[in-house]
Amino acid sequence: MKDPFLAALDQATRTVVACARGERLVTAPAEPVSTVIAHSYCCDPSRALCGLDLADVPPSGSGDQDCVVCADLDQSGANCPLCPGSRGTV
Repeated sequence: MKDPFLAALDQATRTVVACARGERLVTAPAEPVSTVIAHSYCCDPSRALCGLDLADVPPSGSGDQDCVVCADLDQSGANCPLCPGSRGTV
């Protein structure tokens, strides 16, 4: 039996070689992948839970990647030192 890792590597190599030779078409994803990171905030909408200044950050939309630090702080229920209030997302 062939090692699954080596089988996957072999298949990936064949695919890359076929694409390079023009034997296989490379297609783009159906929807563009967002490069915007969504941050959470507490009482100050211009300061994310992770500490990032959000003054010049565009608002996030659906399909955006969540900031891992904000997500961890949000999941643990951490609030900013200034208030115990609700958080928003930008």
